[in-house]
Amino acid sequence: MVRTLERLVLMGLLAAVFLAPWMFGAVERWAVHALTAMLLLLLGLWGAKAVLERAVRVHLTPIHAVLLGMLLVAAIQLIGTSSSAAPDERAQASEATDVLNGREPDAPPNTRLSQDPSGTRQAMWRLAMLIGYFSLATELLRGARRRAVVFVVLMILGFLLALVGLLQKFAGNGRLLWIREVEAVELAFGPFVNRNHAAGFLELLFPLPVAMILAQGVARERWGVCGLLACVMGTALALTGSRGGVLVLGAELLLLPLLWWAMNAAARPSLRFGVLLVAIVGAGIALGVLWIGAEPIVSRWSASEGVTNALRDPLNRPMIWRATWEMIRDHPWWGVGLGAYPIAYTRYDRSTGLWRVEQAHNDYLQLVAELGVWGLLLLLGLVIALGRAARRALQPTAVHPAARFDRALALGVTVALLGIGIHSAFDFALQVTANALLFLLLIALLETSGTHHAEREVIGERSI
Repeated sequence: MVRTLERLVLMGLLAAVFLAPWMFGAVERWAVHALTAMLLLLLGLWGAKAVLERAVRVHLTPIHAVLLGMLLVAAIQLIGTSSSAAPDERAQASEATDVLNGREPDAPPNTRLSQDPSGTRQAMWRLAMLIGYFSLATELLRGARRRAVVFVVLMILGFLLALVGLLQKFAGNGRLLWIREVEAVELAFGPFVNRNHAAGFLELLFPLPVAMILAQGVARERWGVCGLLACVMGTALALTGSRGGVLVLGAELLLLPLLWWAMNAAARPSLRFGVLLVAIVGAGIALGVLWIGAEPIVSRWSASEGVTNALRDPLNRPMIWRATWEMIRDHPWWGVGLGAYPIAYTRYDRSTGLWRVEQAHNDYLQLVAELGVWGLLLLLGLVIALGRAARRALQPTAVHPAARFDRALALGVTVALLGIGIHSAFDFALQVTANALLFLLLIALLETSGTHHAEREVIGERSI
């Protein structure tokens, strides 16, 4: 019974990760509610398992500390009182909140640290849900066989998403997934309204099959399947039309052989195999792009729609980044509030209010703007924790199929995290719930891949 419950929870976890992108990225409230309801059901099953076992096993990681730290800072922003903000500034922030939320502007001024308490509560709810899924993943993925199952599920998901995105782009009916009307269908890809979000999702999956070949994590007779998966996902990533996606695709192709060579430096390996593999995959992607049509890529980099047009846009990234720096300068300690960036930005808007800016197009700047210096410290803690986890998972192991698979998986996950880290410097793909959920699942894979080296159990078994 215990094993059955555990398998049901694992299936539910994978179902949530698999379904989230098909819910149009799970950015709308109904999708977040659905994922929350599924999480509560899975936690109930996990609790029943703990009762039957008469023991509670909890494996905490440094990533838990970072995520819970974000939740704690947001809670303080909700209950704290701002003493540094002038009364007129608080009144302006409250009035802007009321107008954007459709309320009367005569509400009492907001005296909390968060300039949008409603937005902060919604962000906390979403963050708590992601922490719940991440906690389940770190408990359930402590076994090479389960990690292999997760790898297969993710490859099926990536292949289907790439295939559907390509079919919709060139044989669509003007609707998202052929069923939902959107304002700008040319900007969509697959189930995502924004092509940059689809690129971010595929960036997290593309390095995995290449790493399996490079680090020999799978048998040679399966290299062809992994190569095909990589070419399909890479072609779809290039044809999303996301400039950041194309840049990250090239960066990941470069990082894969370099990191593989670095992790085997003691054995003095040759770069020839890695370079040859990357060249073959790159050639396959190029042929796929040319066969389907390279117009989406060319148009995005042309003068009419590319960088020149972006710089002339009155609402371009440099302007948003300058405004965000001003926001950080005015609220250095506690920020404007988790999830309060769209409301706070109205005071720094230089576009005469014609456009509403909801993201900073730089996840690092937005995190510091929303959480202040605590966001910067949490960001540094996340980088350090991921670096330690990657180093532990990539270190040499015994020549065993399970160990080779784990090491290859860790290589692919590390490159995927580096790729999305690059993309986050000029976009906001990780603010999409589906992408954030996949991001945390990959981190859980990285954390558990090193468990054959050192068990990281902080709280062991405790009787109920």
